Amino acid sequence: MRRAGTIGVCFAAIAGIGCSETLPGPVCTADFRYGLSITVLDGAGAPAAEGAIGTAIEGSYQETLEVFGPDAMVGAGERPGTYDITVSKTGHMTWSAENVTVTADECHVIPVSLEANLIPMP
Repeated sequence: MRRAGTIGVCFAAIAGIGCSETLPGPVCTADFRYGLSITVLDGAGAPAAEGAIGTAIEGSYQETLEVFGPDAMVGAGERPGTYDITVSKTGHMTWSAENVTVTADECHVIPVSLEANLIPMP
């Protein structure tokens, strides 16, 4: 047995107006989101992104992370995937993280936040 509202909507279809029983999909925003957000610190906890080089690799895809302020790097803009990440800086040991997975919903990537602590070379 159908509800009266559905019958009315579908009756309108017979009259040539149209019939839809589905709800509209999500309303997505136009903003751009990075899948990776990495806070980069030195061994003393001070910001260390400036002068550092970060990379995110997934298979044959490779991206240089963007420095975003004194303590942050971002990457994987609107790109889901599973990444191996490295951050290096002169005078510090290279930091790395493997198999970091960035997922997405219907509209955007779901950001993953990491902290890279760069240990000074002995």
